[in-house]
Amino acid sequence: MELSERDLAVLKLTRTFSQVASTHLTELLFEDRSHSVPDKVLGRLVRLGYLSRVGRRATGSKGGAGTYVYQLGRAGRLLLEVDGRLSPNVNNHALMMADTYLELRRAEKAGLLAVTDWEVERRVPPSVRADLYVSLDFPSQGRSSSFFLEVDLSTEQPARIREKVAGYWRAVEMSTADYFPYVVFVVKDLVRRSELARLFRQLPAEQQEMVRVCVWGKLVSTLSEA
Repeated sequence: MELSERDLAVLKLTRTFSQVASTHLTELLFEDRSHSVPDKVLGRLVRLGYLSRVGRRATGSKGGAGTYVYQLGRAGRLLLEVDGRLSPNVNNHALMMADTYLELRRAEKAGLLAVTDWEVERRVPPSVRADLYVSLDFPSQGRSSSFFLEVDLSTEQPARIREKVAGYWRAVEMSTADYFPYVVFVVKDLVRRSELARLFRQLPAEQQEMVRVCVWGKLVSTLSEA
């Protein structure tokens, strides 16, 4: 069966983030369709083996069942030449990366910014790989800027955070460009924000200037003020 352009877009977006929720796919790729259309398309791609359901995304403080989470199925992996095995578990880090990208696209639709470039798992030599790189235009401010976004689920220890920031600083020292993007840690709650802010205040002054931390819901305002 021949796949449509929309089918291929679904598979490529899923490959990009490794896992996505049905809500990501619906809002990003099916905005012009009724709610029944994405369900039918995703169901068909699952039946054909191009997509695989991992499970449901937990919602709420009690972890209730939410939307379906998808990854590439065997046929999808063969088609897009993706190595590795199917994951048996929902990857919350991948989902929050997709959340972050979706938030930027929502802001773009609202006219607050324009996404001019983006990449997941952007390599930052010599030793860092950014969760998400974005280049943005801010029309009302008449300026452009770019950022390395680090999605934080409160699972990494302070030593690992310091190591990551140090890796970015080595990249700054190696860079010959006039501008190096801010490194923005995107966290889920105010407690984690306070924890990272306190950690960053202990860093050398030049590294402090390079990093920012924001709660996910304040992402757009933080980037527009950076």
